[in-house]
This record gives sequence, structure tokens and C-alpha cells, in this order.
Amino acid sequence: MCTRKKGVSSMVPLMIILLIITLLVLDFYFGRKAFQKKAYEPVFPEKKSDIELIHNGEDLCERIMDDIRQAASSVHVMFYIIKHDDISLEFLNVLKDKAEAGVSVYLLIDRIGAMKVKRNILRSLEESGAHVHFTNRPSFPFFFYRLNARNHRKAAVIDGKIGYVGGFNIAMEYLGKKAEFGPWKDYHLRMTGEGVADLQHVFLTDVKREAPEAKPKSDVFPPLHKGSVTHTMHATRGFTLEEKYVSFIDQAKERIMICTPYYIPSQALQQAVLSARKRGVIVSILIPMKADHPLVKEAAFTYFNALLEAGCFIYRYYRGFYHAKALIVDDRHAMIGTSNFDNRSLFLNDEMNVIIHDKEWTKQFLHVVKESVEHSELLTRERYARRPLLQRPVEWLARSVAYFL
Repeated sequence: MCTRKKGVSSMVPLMIILLIITLLVLDFYFGRKAFQKKAYEPVFPEKKSDIELIHNGEDLCERIMDDIRQAASSVHVMFYIIKHDDISLEFLNVLKDKAEAGVSVYLLIDRIGAMKVKRNILRSLEESGAHVHFTNRPSFPFFFYRLNARNHRKAAVIDGKIGYVGGFNIAMEYLGKKAEFGPWKDYHLRMTGEGVADLQHVFLTDVKREAPEAKPKSDVFPPLHKGSVTHTMHATRGFTLEEKYVSFIDQAKERIMICTPYYIPSQALQQAVLSARKRGVIVSILIPMKADHPLVKEAAFTYFNALLEAGCFIYRYYRGFYHAKALIVDDRHAMIGTSNFDNRSLFLNDEMNVIIHDKEWTKQFLHVVKESVEHSELLTRERYARRPLLQRPVEWLARSVAYFL
């Protein structure tokens, strides 16, 4: 009888673990179903804007804060990450000054990404007249799904006339000021022209989703000129990005350049890359040498063998951290924005990308990308085979949880 009691008691922890796993799976499954029913993933028509590439964090912060200081009517900003460091506090103070001057200021920040911002700082910003809202706050029902579904957009619209969107957040590491990362390479776009209205539309939709009572000013859609660069805005919430990536890659006839900090694709996306290579397309992938999150580097290695065997080129950037998000097809089309080449961006996050259909603009952008390639190490099949033996079991552990990395 004692033996039976011991056997039953030893089963209790296992049963509890299985119950927790089951509840998490059900939470995630039904949460995704519920979010899909109300997912906002608009299809915008082609527009023409003047688009400037910014690939230095200090330049971006200087430009965006200068534009905000000159704002006369409205400042709409959303970032995934803002921290409690020097550049973050300076940025928040600029917003505070504009709110005190009577400009309509709305700030959207992700509850998880901005968790290091102290509450008293945000309270002071609100007291100045600014509207501060957290996006995708974890809550019931579907707590586990909400915890993983982040608003990963980094965008700003100033006076309805100037737009920003791209991969930079507001924190010291994005300025290359953190020793563990070194120089930070990323891409952000500054836009004027027709496309700014699309950015504004997405921002206001996000505001209304998080704060239905919010009443932004009614004059945030001023007349906008036609710029020189044809482009399409693409906003996703974890349901159509995979299809867009695959379609973009399937169009390639000559070459593809994938720029990403995390190469953790879905099966369909990995197959699209391999199929492109099989039909003779030159495939190059630019990733960082170092990692900024646990397991992401190891997970990526589980996809590299098939890529190397197919003849793809994998470049690992060693001159700091490569956080850029871009996809270039045939040197004439470029997708730049907030989404990574990973499952989290594909299936969980709110993302925003600009698809540029302009050969000359893309050619100039490719020159910037090639500068990073020059500071990268080519991963050969020999180097891949010589990676540490102890890394290999970690790689498959990482692959098993790749959906959430």
C-alpha cells in the first residue's frame, strides 16, 4: 500500500505539468482564432512618396526629434521598445515639451517592450497633456497568447505630413552605445508624400483598438503631394506576412538579398527560399555574428545546412550588431520595415513594412547593404561543419521552441 501511495504521489507533479501545458496550448489555439476574426491587415494601394533611408541610430534620433520639435499640430509615435536611459528620457522630454505647447501628442508603447520605462516618467508625460497608451497588454481571456502577441511596429507621423517607419527603437543600444553590442546597424525610412496617410491610418487604428475612448484631432490627414518613389504600405498582425514574403520571393528571377537579425523562417518560407535557389536565383542572407537574445542564433543554424547545400550565401556581420530588416528582389524591389524573418513576426506580432517598387532607389539601398556585407564573414560548409559539438543539442532545443523566439 505504501508503494502505491508513493507511485500516485510521484505522478502528481507530472499531471500538473501536463495540465499546465494543455491549458497553454488551448489558450494559444483559441486566442489565435479569436484574434484572427478581428485582425486588421489592410491592403493599401500603391502610393508615391519621397523616401529617405536612415541607417544610423544617432542620425535617426536627431532627425525625428528635430521634426517633433517643429510640429505645429500633432505628434503620433509608436515604438516597441523605449527604456529608462539617456536617449529615451530625452525623447520623452521632447514629447512632453510639445504637449505642454498645445500640440496633440499620442504615444503608443508595447507593454512588454517598454516595461523598463518608469511609471512616474509616463505619469509626468500624461500630466503635460500627452496621451500615453500601452499596446497588447497581457490580459484574460487568452493570457498566454496575448503575452506573445506584441506590437512590434516602430513608426511616427508628425503633423500628418512626415512619417517614420523601420527597425530602430529608442534606447542607447540602438545608438551603438552599449559595449556588448557595439555599433548598431539598422534601417529606418523617413517619408513625405502620399504614403504618410497610410502610416497615419494604421496608427489611429491602433490607438482606437487600445483606447476606444481616444479622440485624436480631426485634421491629421492634410493634403499630401505625390513623391518620386512608388511604394506600397503593408501592415500585418500575424496572419498575412508569410504569404507576402513568399509571394515576394516567388517573383525573383535573378537574385534575393535577405537582411535579418533572426533567420528562423516558417517551413513555407524556407521552402520558398530553397525553390528560388533551385530555379537559379542567387540567394544571399545577411545576419549578425552575435546574438542579442537566447537561442536565436542556435535556432538559425538548424536552417543553414539546407541553405548551404543549395548554394546560398550566408554572411555573418561582425562589426557590431546587425538588426536590419529588409528583403531585396532582383535589385529593383525592396521591402523594409519592422518585421524579422522569423516565426514571431510572421505569426504573432503587429508589423509594418514598406514595399518599394523603384529600381534607382533600390540600387542606392543595395549599396548600403553591400557595405555591411564587406564587414561580414562568409559562412562556408566547412565552417558550418566545424561549429562546436556542444552547440548542436542546443540548436535542436532552440528549433523546438522556434515559434516563440
